Amino acid sequence: MVATLAELDAPAVRRWFEHALRSLLLVRDEIDRLNVFPVPDSDTGTNLVLTLAGAAEAVRPLHQDADLTALTGAAADGALLGARGNSGIIVGQCLQALAATLAGRTSAGPAAVAAGLDAAAVQARAAVGRPVEGTILTVARAAADAANGVAKDGGDLESVVRAAGLAARDALAQTRGAFGGAGVDAGGVGYVVLLTALLDVVTATGDAGTARAERVTTFLARLGTMPPAGAGAATAATAATAQPVPGPAPDDDGAGAFEVMYVLHAGVDRAAAVREGLQRTGHSVAVVGGENLWQVHVHTDDPAAALAGPAEMTQVCVRLVRRDPVRVGVVACTRAPGLLEHLARAGAAAVLAPDAATVVRAATDTLAGVVLVLPCDELAAEAARTAAHHDGRSAPHRARPVRLHVAPPADDLQVLAAATEVGGAVVTDLDDACRRADVANARMRSRAVALTGNGAVRDALESLLGPEDELVTAVVGSGAGPGTAAEVREAAAALAPAAEVVVVDGGQPSPALLLGVE
Repeated sequence: MVATLAELDAPAVRRWFEHALRSLLLVRDEIDRLNVFPVPDSDTGTNLVLTLAGAAEAVRPLHQDADLTALTGAAADGALLGARGNSGIIVGQCLQALAATLAGRTSAGPAAVAAGLDAAAVQARAAVGRPVEGTILTVARAAADAANGVAKDGGDLESVVRAAGLAARDALAQTRGAFGGAGVDAGGVGYVVLLTALLDVVTATGDAGTARAERVTTFLARLGTMPPAGAGAATAATAATAQPVPGPAPDDDGAGAFEVMYVLHAGVDRAAAVREGLQRTGHSVAVVGGENLWQVHVHTDDPAAALAGPAEMTQVCVRLVRRDPVRVGVVACTRAPGLLEHLARAGAAAVLAPDAATVVRAATDTLAGVVLVLPCDELAAEAARTAAHHDGRSAPHRARPVRLHVAPPADDLQVLAAATEVGGAVVTDLDDACRRADVANARMRSRAVALTGNGAVRDALESLLGPEDELVTAVVGSGAGPGTAAEVREAAAALAPAAEVVVVDGGQPSPALLLGVE
């Protein structure tokens, strides 16, 4: 029989991460249904699973003799890169704080674990642009306070972790209806599941089978109508009469049509400046990480304004916050930051200058089992093919199986046409999606224009335009002159007076101008 742990060592922490991931997988759908804040997009459970999957995946290759510092550090970095959504970002920051607290230790006793939970609560709140009570932040703070109290009184590890879990449940129960939903805060539920998994590891009572699924599901159901399990009479009376924790102010309601996420490679000062700028352009702002590696999240109506410098960003992904379920997801690749909004508005997960990891991440974020990837050039196609040939053992694939199909490489405007065609229709299957994309590509005739001499724009349009064309689209690159947009409009008006002209400030490094006609 395995005894209750007196301290957490590296093998125990490894078991915790794996057990927490299994636990979240079992209740992912229930947490998704609870999702109300910051927007009711029903993906908090999935986001938490993907975040913890990143941690578990980063830990898996480490040797069994890896020490506590290496293990927690790898898990924190994995969660940071795998983080999805607001709650995932916060959990990732909690693991960063825990890793920093335990750095240099070979094991963690009651006081160290309590200190880690306290650091997690502090850093999670600091990472969020506008902290809101009644969320995972409130739950984490309550857990930390309870753990610190028991640790200061000389309690053992089990007592500290149990107190943290019960306090988290109490705080969670009081979030009922805080944001207009019938249940409790979805992110807070995820945090309770993490603490429950930790207690299971400490007491050697956890399992990953049907019994655990039923136990957690029952717990979630009870939270909507009664005090948390294990609460005493005084706690029960308090929870039964407690008012919901106040929600956000009307001007901080998580608004913003698009979710923008990317990894920022910058120092502390630059990360702080990015966070400050995002607070002026969006909501649900979180910038977490450290050591020149940060995960950025924001809801905004202006995705281009949320981006940092091109050399500072990787894994840039933009999508609509509120999405309808789809049979076939779409990942649309581009080199033009100004096209991200248009691609996302078409219903695609839009990625900027993607590598294979970005394609996998975006494909998983579509929440579809089958995904059509639209590459904007051969480099993007190669990244997509690498992602499509993934062996299926990675965290995202285990968390939500995805099958990728890579379309032939096209240019940015053809990608936009295909994404609009597929995203704007009721697509029945992958064959239907591919057929629609091919038709849209054939309809869009496009050309890159170097702008090397006078008359280049007019010459390009003259060669593209036909008598029945109705739309001219121009994507202006970063190297184009200030008069390029006006030149496009003047040339189009002269050659095709009845055609509609749309000019987009694409910001792509190359080509200087991309023209398309339909």
